[in-house]
Amino acid sequence: MTVGLYQKPKHYADQDEALGEVLSTQVKDVRQHQIGNAQAWYYPQDKLIVMWESFLDAHMRNVTSLTEDMYMQKLWSSFEQWLAKQFPEATRIVTPFNDPIAEPIDEYQTFLRSLGYEPVAKAAFGKTI
Repeated sequence: MTVGLYQKPKHYADQDEALGEVLSTQVKDVRQHQIGNAQAWYYPQDKLIVMWESFLDAHMRNVTSLTEDMYMQKLWSSFEQWLAKQFPEATRIVTPFNDPIAEPIDEYQTFLRSLGYEPVAKAAFGKTI
């Protein structure tokens, strides 16, 4: 399958969710099935990307701990890299300090630290891009 990503990401929350489209495929009878979700906002005046979420759905995670799940780490890192390319003038990336997919909260914060994030505010972790 060959997928083409659009050059410009959507700029408003009410626009279509597609990041690209299938250009060609040799596969027949393929079904679409959501495996996760990722959402980020870019604030040009602040040169700031806010990653609100980046996760695989529970049925796609291979272990119970986020810090042991290499697929979650890869998803998160890949989304960060994609965002940095889309918004090259961004200097920082931040994310909330907690996420409902990870309990207890310290597991999620350990996961963020493993990706290079540190506390930057009372309820946020962040890092320089």
